[in-house]
Amino acid sequence: MLEPWEVKIDDSREEDSKKVFIIFCEDGAVEPAYFETFKRKDVHVSAFGNKKQQHAQVDFATEYFRKGGLLEVIEVNGVIQEILKLDDGAQAWCVYDRDKEPNDGKDTAFNDSIVTANSKGIKTAWSNDNFELWILLHFEDVDIQNHEYLSRKKYYERLTEILKQSFPHEAKFQNQRFDYYTTLKSKENFIRYTYQLMKGSIDVAVQRAEKLEAIHLTNPPKAIHLHCPCTKVHWLVKELRS
Repeated sequence: MLEPWEVKIDDSREEDSKKVFIIFCEDGAVEPAYFETFKRKDVHVSAFGNKKQQHAQVDFATEYFRKGGLLEVIEVNGVIQEILKLDDGAQAWCVYDRDKEPNDGKDTAFNDSIVTANSKGIKTAWSNDNFELWILLHFEDVDIQNHEYLSRKKYYERLTEILKQSFPHEAKFQNQRFDYYTTLKSKENFIRYTYQLMKGSIDVAVQRAEKLEAIHLTNPPKAIHLHCPCTKVHWLVKELRS
């Protein structure tokens, strides 16, 4: 696990130094496992799993960098704020979901968490409704007019169907246990099954994510929590691959 002091600014930074990505993940299995697949000789990925949701995750990331002495206190228009100080080869990201429940009253908190993170120089790769939307986009387009896709339940259903079709012998052997939400969200099963199917389709997933994003942006201005189905994970993936 990369420590805060390992990403401090260094004036003697070599031209061939690694790019560094510090990624805070809501999920403790699939998300860290996925982002770690982007590690290369010149790219270091340190993915923190189980780091809470939305504002709680942004607060965790803020405290992590504060303890490492990587937050600079500045004054902007009379307001004191903290700004992340990393060298040009390092980026910090928070990856979390809306995870909407009926009448949960968390729309404003979700929107504010994005603003708060960005104001500190921490980038966000949020998903609405959740990260599995990004995974699903590797396999098929999502109909924004279909209200079923406002919920992660639909993503789980489609991923289960896709995986069963792709691994019929495993599905038959495991029967009801071969279910994305119930058993395939572990790190081991994600890498063994889901990742093997999706790893060759990153470009098309990015295109589909961009298409969803553009649809929301071309409509009259609306709050971020209304951008659903939508994911920003493709922005982080493009940085990891650049």
